[in-house]
Amino acid sequence: MNNKGLVASLFDLSFTHFITPKIQKFLYALLLLGSGVGAVLLLFTIIGMAGGFFGKVGALLVGVPAAGAFFLLLAMWFRVTMEILIVAFRAVDYLREIATSVRPDGGPSA
Repeated sequence: MNNKGLVASLFDLSFTHFITPKIQKFLYALLLLGSGVGAVLLLFTIIGMAGGFFGKVGALLVGVPAAGAFFLLLAMWFRVTMEILIVAFRAVDYLREIATSVRPDGGPSA
């Protein structure tokens, strides 16, 4: 792993230290929050399109499960995306360890 701080990694112009693994939990939390906001907006949109008392009740009966399904699908999509990113960054770390271990001198390359 890299030992540079967040700000130092941000301004690393050689891109030898990655910032994404450091902020991935925060990004995922923001994506979940955005999914929740999107689900609530979907629910309000469905209710707003309905007219009359029975239309509003019907919109609630359809909108609540639709908003819940919308949230779960977005959460699953974002989770899979984050896991793919984690796997990619871990693969880079593992390849770095393998490259270091097979070099005759055991040190990093120039």
